[in-house]
Amino acid sequence: MGPAIAKIVIMQTYLKSISLVLLFIVSLSAPALSGNASGQSTSEIEVLHTAINPYNNKTYHLLSEGSWTDSAEVARALDGFLTTVDDSQENQWIYETFADFDGQSRHLWIGLSDANQEGEYRWHDGTPFHYRDWGQDQPSANGAENYVHIAGTNMGNIMPGTWNDLDNDPQYFPVYGVVEVGDAVDYALRFDGDDDRIVIDEEIPSITGNITITARINSPDNSGLQFITMLGDYGWGLYINNGLVSYSSEYSISRHPTSNMSINENVWTEITVQIEEGVGGYFLIDGVPAGEITSTEANIPQGDFGSNDCYQSGEDCDELYIGKMGAGCDCNYFMGMIDSVSISNQDHTLDWTFLEGEGSITNDESNQYQGEIIGASWVMPDGTIVAQAIQLFSDETYFDISGQPGDQLLFFIEIEEYTRNLYIDAYIDYWNWEEWGNYNFDAYFGHNYIPNSWQHDDIREDNYDYMWMDYMWPDEGVLWMVIVPKTEIDSMSIYTYMEIADPPPSLDEMTELVNEIPVTGQKIDAGRGASDEDRVLYYYVNVTENLSALTVKTYGGTGNVNLAIQSKTVPDPFDSFWGWEEPWFEDFDDVGVIGDFVDAGTQSDWSSGPGNEHQVSLYNVKPGIYYITAYTYGKTNDFTIVASMSFEPQNVEPEDAIELTPGIAYGPLSGYDGLSQYFKINVPDGTERLEVDLSQGFGEASLYMKLANSPTNSDFTYKSNSPGAGDKIGFNDPTPGMWYILLDTEMVFGDVKITASFEDRYVWDYDGTPIQLFNGEEITGIEAPTGESLSFFIELEKPGDYLIIQTYGGSGDLVMTGTGNVMFLDFDDFFDFFEDDIFMEESGRQRPGGNFDSEEAVISSDGLGTEQLIYVDLPANGRFDITVEAIEGFSDVTIIASWEYSDFIDPIEEPEKPEEPVVKQTCRDVADREMTSKDLDKNGVLSEEELKTILINGKNIQFSTTDMNKDGEIEFAELLQVSCQCGNELENVFSQLSPNNADLTIEILSSQVYENEFNFFEIDANSNLRISRSEIDILILLCETTFDAFDGDGDGVPDINDAFPNDPDESKDTDGDGVGDNADLAPSVANDLIYSAGAILAIGLLAMLVLVSRSSKGDRSSSDWDTDKQYNLAEQMLNLQNTSNPVQEPIPIVQDSFNYENEIMQDNLVESNPSSNDNLFEQLLSQPESPPNQLLGMIDSNGIEVIEYPMGSGIKWQRNNAEQPWQRF
Repeated sequence: MGPAIAKIVIMQTYLKSISLVLLFIVSLSAPALSGNASGQSTSEIEVLHTAINPYNNKTYHLLSEGSWTDSAEVARALDGFLTTVDDSQENQWIYETFADFDGQSRHLWIGLSDANQEGEYRWHDGTPFHYRDWGQDQPSANGAENYVHIAGTNMGNIMPGTWNDLDNDPQYFPVYGVVEVGDAVDYALRFDGDDDRIVIDEEIPSITGNITITARINSPDNSGLQFITMLGDYGWGLYINNGLVSYSSEYSISRHPTSNMSINENVWTEITVQIEEGVGGYFLIDGVPAGEITSTEANIPQGDFGSNDCYQSGEDCDELYIGKMGAGCDCNYFMGMIDSVSISNQDHTLDWTFLEGEGSITNDESNQYQGEIIGASWVMPDGTIVAQAIQLFSDETYFDISGQPGDQLLFFIEIEEYTRNLYIDAYIDYWNWEEWGNYNFDAYFGHNYIPNSWQHDDIREDNYDYMWMDYMWPDEGVLWMVIVPKTEIDSMSIYTYMEIADPPPSLDEMTELVNEIPVTGQKIDAGRGASDEDRVLYYYVNVTENLSALTVKTYGGTGNVNLAIQSKTVPDPFDSFWGWEEPWFEDFDDVGVIGDFVDAGTQSDWSSGPGNEHQVSLYNVKPGIYYITAYTYGKTNDFTIVASMSFEPQNVEPEDAIELTPGIAYGPLSGYDGLSQYFKINVPDGTERLEVDLSQGFGEASLYMKLANSPTNSDFTYKSNSPGAGDKIGFNDPTPGMWYILLDTEMVFGDVKITASFEDRYVWDYDGTPIQLFNGEEITGIEAPTGESLSFFIELEKPGDYLIIQTYGGSGDLVMTGTGNVMFLDFDDFFDFFEDDIFMEESGRQRPGGNFDSEEAVISSDGLGTEQLIYVDLPANGRFDITVEAIEGFSDVTIIASWEYSDFIDPIEEPEKPEEPVVKQTCRDVADREMTSKDLDKNGVLSEEELKTILINGKNIQFSTTDMNKDGEIEFAELLQVSCQCGNELENVFSQLSPNNADLTIEILSSQVYENEFNFFEIDANSNLRISRSEIDILILLCETTFDAFDGDGDGVPDINDAFPNDPDESKDTDGDGVGDNADLAPSVANDLIYSAGAILAIGLLAMLVLVSRSSKGDRSSSDWDTDKQYNLAEQMLNLQNTSNPVQEPIPIVQDSFNYENEIMQDNLVESNPSSNDNLFEQLLSQPESPPNQLLGMIDSNGIEVIEYPMGSGIKWQRNNAEQPWQRF
């Protein structure tokens, strides 16, 4: 069956070629039939000469004279087409081979024509029109001249070998056709592997019994699952499974049959699966058997599985897909090119050979089943996109470009030699500004080849309405641009501009600079009014091998010389950059940087300024001639100029690493993108710290380190890529052994020295205070354990163009967060500014620097590990805070901030913060104000008439409820009680803090001083820590007034019964000694009596000591007293000795709150027991025993256990828990 299938494929290819040719011939038949051709008929045209092109090994025939259409018909009979010219080499070969054959000059027909659509040229074989070689002022504007020939002789200003368009059968001279033997152009579709696909939504015939699926594919990456075709919802299909060919035989992919051979990448491959249902089948790869399929695997599912996606969507899911898995999964897209897909059985054949070459619709061979192309691009078999090329010209605009999503719009511009600058600008023309932002497109660029989304030199993605591209010193050749609309676009315009420099003088007119040999005694003596030519000296350097850097310096002498170096041609300081004046170059320094930016691809470098000390440099220098201009605007005398070549270093391979001597700098070094330099340092035992430091120099460099093996930029132990060329790696306790160092860059650097040194241990000390970062100054060795953070801040004096904060080096993992204000353009004010009359004044254009505003932004860093970066566009003036948080403990990390102040944005003035609302009048203040202002007769009380004018929170109060003691007048305390009622107090506070009834935070509300007690958390219904007006209203209804205006000190005892109305800790003075009972040693005994008794007791004790001392001198055995005769001398002296045991009455205690009945009861108790004071002194001196630990008390509001012991004694004890002993209160 292999040979049979091969024949089928060959026949399909043949039919495809025939079909395309027939389509093309039919498209040309109308003009051919309507014209009165007088040339030879096709039967009279013969082959005059045959030759083989050595560059492409194809056969060409030279025909005798005839019309273009007749020659095209003969070409088809010769199994070819009128020739397609792909490049200048083929064009030149055709001209030289046939235009002067047999000594006769001939004009030659080529296969190019726009007969089908004016201005849209196509080749006879269907190849898209890309290469061109038009003669001057060609093609002509004559719409009848639709056929192209190569001029064999001069035709006015049309030079031999260039192209001219003619009518089909010119009468004034014969034209001879050139035939290129071969098949018609073959088209394919390229799929991106992301979402490109073809959907055939027609009801295709049912394939049962047997099925053969064949596809011709070319994939650059065969990994993963990539479906070529599948029916409906998990129906039959063909796909690639990690390089193997697989057949979709059921729902489970794991049970699908797979080939035993893999296919190659980036080559065209024909794959086939053939199934005999229930019997078996096999795979073929390029006609070679590639595995058998068992009978159990030989199923032909019909795509009606009923997957969840289809079930939920309710769609039929019966489409046929090409380039993706079926309807049941938005996945497994094909990546690569598909040239054809054929599906057949004994009854039906469906073939898609993609003859169209353009548009979003493709039909099968029968034209019955139409497929919609979604995203896939038309390409030639070599991957070149199929699109009509439009040539762009310098300083011209191409208008009215339109396209649909996915279209490939092809443009090109021919770049001349010595082109200094090429600028391309693509934009949408608007008649209505409301359409701004509605259009989007991508643009791809390629030099000397047609680019696409998968192969290009440059790209501009997601261009909304506008795109520009700028090239400095582009190479001579053709720049191709492909625009791919992502939305429908209309009225696009493209403007291009090329600036061409003058060619250089001859080498004889310039001075050669030889490596390291100074040229002395140079001068430019140009007086006032001198010409530009008299202000310059030209030099050149002949570079014969690759250099890492080429530097030219001037020094010495007097005056002022400026310096420039350039490839291509001599630098022209008086015509550079569109004629801008020399001061524009002041931002350039002596190392070829603008704003400290160095580019290895820079083709020129400038240095200007006072004096003769200047330096210019180029990097990654290839062999060739490099031109130098020394110039001045005044005079310069006796200066010296010298060129220095930095040859590529010898340590570009790891095995050639240079060993560094500790503490000794090595250099100077220079480098560029793609150049790696290796070093090493041997670390002995006991080294506390190893540091590798880059110093001096300029540009951008990076360091990598690794023990025992050479690091790479993806495999390293330590890394530093700080801004600039001052990188440093340092770490404590390095492992002894040989450490390897890689020095490289993605840009350039120069004059750098590298030092490896052994240092004392470094310890980071941080006390929590935020650390200020200064522009371009590193802070090294920062560290933090996991979960902790460090704080830094930046103070910007004025707005910046940008702000960058970076961390790098060391080890660990961290993240940065920056908080500060950023600028944004206020478009309303911006457009008002341009409409304002002051926009244009006599002083000139006014910059709109004041049309910016600021807003706070919180920005998280991007990066991996310790390599983190925060980029802030247009930071506002003021403080910017940075937090460095340790995701995983980090150490030896460096942090640096850098910024550039803006010259175009005015600083944002800090707005005056509105005053925070405060409570200016408490409820006491309200009562005092109302009492003072409404007590008209100044008698200290309010009458009923006076009370009518009183307003509390804007409302009147009732006399009956305010007159609490019913004495017919309102005292201040009564008014105060109403004013400070809990609801009135809440209303008073809230209305002052929130005049507009806006929400208030619980923090603000709780920070106020209240007379009552409030719990705002209980009414925070939505738990947002804010209290609304409605929530306050609820609390006003539910609150409980705890304030008592008749209890001045708030101790719960009314002032009228409070012996100490201003002391919340005292309310009674039982013994009348002026000391409150709570502070009195003996509340029922006056303090003077206690002090007197104490004095007497002291005297008695002293007398007893004297008696004891005297009696001890006698016979102690006869001096013993009987125990029952002993008595207390102090009691006897005080007459306080008890002969009986009266019942001890409890000592009155102060209650926590005022209770009128208890107070009366206590007073009566004291009066009815006058003898209760008889033994007060004995009670005072006695120390009652503490309650037993197992005795339990009551828990008070503070969570402390309290008990009265002995019962009724008034003595209180307390403890924190049951395990502690009782302590007297």
